[in-house]
Amino acid sequence: MTLFVIYSCHNSFLEEKVYSSITPLNFYKTEQDGIAALTSVYNAMNNANSFKRQIILAAEYPGEATWPNNSGEAWRTEMDQFTWSTSSTGFYQIWSQLYVMVNRANTVLSYVDNIDFTTPGLKEQIIAETRFLRGVAYLYLIRFFDNVPLKTEENMSEIEVSNEGTSEAVWAQIFSDLEFAKSNLRAKNTGADVGRATAGAAQTILVKAYISYAGKPWLKTEYWSKAAQEAKTVIDNSSYGYDLEEDYERVFLLENEHGSEYIFSVEYESNMGAGWDWPTFTGIRSGDQIRHDGWSSVAVEVDFFNSMATTDNRREKTFVLSYQGINNPNITWTYPGNISIPHYNKYIDRNDVGSGTADYALNFYITRFSDLLLMHSEAENEANGPSVNAVSGINRVRARAGLAPLVSSNYTKESLREAIFQERLWELCGEGHAWFDMKRMDLMKKRITKFTVEDKHYVFPIPQNELDANPNLVQNSLYK
Repeated sequence: MTLFVIYSCHNSFLEEKVYSSITPLNFYKTEQDGIAALTSVYNAMNNANSFKRQIILAAEYPGEATWPNNSGEAWRTEMDQFTWSTSSTGFYQIWSQLYVMVNRANTVLSYVDNIDFTTPGLKEQIIAETRFLRGVAYLYLIRFFDNVPLKTEENMSEIEVSNEGTSEAVWAQIFSDLEFAKSNLRAKNTGADVGRATAGAAQTILVKAYISYAGKPWLKTEYWSKAAQEAKTVIDNSSYGYDLEEDYERVFLLENEHGSEYIFSVEYESNMGAGWDWPTFTGIRSGDQIRHDGWSSVAVEVDFFNSMATTDNRREKTFVLSYQGINNPNITWTYPGNISIPHYNKYIDRNDVGSGTADYALNFYITRFSDLLLMHSEAENEANGPSVNAVSGINRVRARAGLAPLVSSNYTKESLREAIFQERLWELCGEGHAWFDMKRMDLMKKRITKFTVEDKHYVFPIPQNELDANPNLVQNSLYK
């Protein structure tokens, strides 16, 4: 009898009393709920496994401009030296976090109809921003991995979906999401909405999607002309207000993070748990360069440093050349000199001081106006060959840099392609474009000479963790 009583009390003790429970079914009630849910999709980008760190590293380290200086995780060196494997840690981190972003977007889209909206246009704005963000997530997934599962419903992460034969459906979803966003987002945001997606951002990412689909490995060459037309529409749209900053340095100043060159960024803010550690990654270790010191983990290749003309107006902001110590201003630091290897300077703003090494407020550009101008030149060249139209974008970028314009008659399609690639490298180095550019233009084997590049390096492997968890996933053929 005593044992029975003890047993009964024990059962009662373990029973959970549910006083309240928040689920999608009862959360999506008010406009503020919808806004909060959308913010959670944006916040998925502000994660170390996503655009805060790993995505940028994966796009930069295999390129010829950036190297990890033998720092940190083993996969950084694997990326830099083309020795990665299906178990390299970064692939799983990127894959899983981008699908977090996809699933959050799918959840918003599944339940937004439950909200009683009273503010005109707010529902359409939330849907358009959410679809834009889902389109961005899928664009990065498919460019990295080629064959990825298409998930368009909430919590499909719990369903073992295949990635076999899905690429065309994924591309169709990307185009659909970005087209919807282009048609339903505002041309420009103001006030507290600055930093959110706009119609111009949707169009520009659509251009990026088109040139990716037109290039290697999909080779849908009819999309080159679509990309050129779309890019020209954005460039000529005065309501967007896009233009090159007159001074290259202003592109990367905290005070000007939403200047005329800004199209879309991952937004960071210091002193509120929403900062970024990229200035620390690129900052010089024990170099008295920034208040919280640097790590020298994203360094510049010497050959790339030497490739930029000393007369190039971008050079002083792109690279560390000389500065006074922040704590010891009587000491002058220079490269070449008492700095041993070249470093980036474009993410260093001494007015950007947060609470620690991972709390800087500078934003990360997903795309900016010079990227769009160079994409326009690339698309025009691939669609129609060298022409005045094909060099118009690149020449605007070169003019700001103080470089002579390219004369289209001096180029073949192939040589102009390489000139555009080189200009993108000088203009956009350290900004997460290099590996995608080499892949799309089929230049990886030609440009990378320090390490052995194989066909498989034009695509990342499906992460082994995902293959182990989902028997319906199929490894990319070159990694089998």
